[in-house]
Amino acid sequence: MTHFIKYTCKFIACLVLINISFSIQAQENWAAYSKKIDVKPYIGKNFRFKTKIKTSATADSAAARLWVRIDMTTGYNFFDNMQKRPVRSVEWKEVSIEGKINEKSEYAVVGALCEFNGKFYYDDLLFEIENSPNNWTALYANNFEKNNDDLQAGIFIKDYGINTHFKKSITTQNTNHCLMIEGSGIIAYGHNKETGHFAEVNGIKLYYEIYGNGQPLLVLHGNGGSIENASPFYPDLIKHYQVIAIDSRAQGNSTDTNEPLTYDKMTSDINELLTQLHIDSTYVWGQSDGAILGILLAKDYPKKVKKVLAFGSNMQPDSMAIFKWDIIATQHICEKSKDQTEVKLNRMMLDYPNVPYTELKKIKAPVLIMQGDRDVIRPEHSLKLFQHIPNSQLCILPGTTHGACWEKQTMFLSILHEFFDKPFTMPDSKEIYGE
Repeated sequence: MTHFIKYTCKFIACLVLINISFSIQAQENWAAYSKKIDVKPYIGKNFRFKTKIKTSATADSAAARLWVRIDMTTGYNFFDNMQKRPVRSVEWKEVSIEGKINEKSEYAVVGALCEFNGKFYYDDLLFEIENSPNNWTALYANNFEKNNDDLQAGIFIKDYGINTHFKKSITTQNTNHCLMIEGSGIIAYGHNKETGHFAEVNGIKLYYEIYGNGQPLLVLHGNGGSIENASPFYPDLIKHYQVIAIDSRAQGNSTDTNEPLTYDKMTSDINELLTQLHIDSTYVWGQSDGAILGILLAKDYPKKVKKVLAFGSNMQPDSMAIFKWDIIATQHICEKSKDQTEVKLNRMMLDYPNVPYTELKKIKAPVLIMQGDRDVIRPEHSLKLFQHIPNSQLCILPGTTHGACWEKQTMFLSILHEFFDKPFTMPDSKEIYGE
């Protein structure tokens, strides 16, 4: 459940629906550079941020974009990073982001964002305000002709966009100076042609990538996400496990049918893949929808599962498990979105899963139920899951949201390794302190 697709997309450059802190190290595959502009005098006026971009990419997934965020004293009221409009043109292409300076706005943070390996060129950056119809005033302009590179990573938002795989410099293209950002040495998780494969399962092509050696660890993403979402975790996980990352059906590179989506169907897909890979027992880390799949896999295909870490899972789709505001947001997407796949994915979250608590007693594998203390999942629901799964542990990470794994990555990985690598225990206070 939950809007993990939006969460992850705007987090990578990246997180939409869930509003989390940006004070997090950049993912392995992207970098962002920015300039901060005072917009308090321009409340109610339109703005536009435009530039010319061209690329020389070394991977199909590589791209360049602009991004704009309008900050308030607390939070922000506008964010656009051209997530659905990546630039891969080898010729100069003019692009722009437009919007309005809404009430309580204080600063605009504007800049460039690049993904994966390649060279990305920017020229004629311009942020301007419309004072009257078709009368624009520039608040920031840079054509780089004076070698003045004033875009910085991690300056205005702690650590945001910093990535040592990217370097920027002023260069010359056709006698004009421009900004060049070069990315190198990045593994394109989710888009890796060297390790990516398709399995024919249940009438679809299920995409997966395998890395590392050791005990198999299945990594399952959230709704609308993909293998790419867990990019910052793979370098650590690959050192300890044979990581099997999957794009669930209708998401990432995996295909779909015309039938409605259900979690049971997606769980069957995973089981079929594990059978084809001759994997008879695996650890599972599932996030959001992936956590639902992990629990269902342990319930319905018990021989395939060794342990499950289920982060942000729900076993019913109503307000007993999920906060009402999240359900309303999902309904709005189903009503307003013109993207059929997005509607289909969100429709599934409104209708499924529907697993009685009593069914959870069938699960024999150890399960760690996790969530953030400010999650979209009600903590009382996670408690119910913990109470009904026979071999279970419960962990609620403090000061975190549905994206706690990213917000407190070091803490999360420590708990993950503790759970997977050490013998499972269920200590009882009664045995220690009872008479």
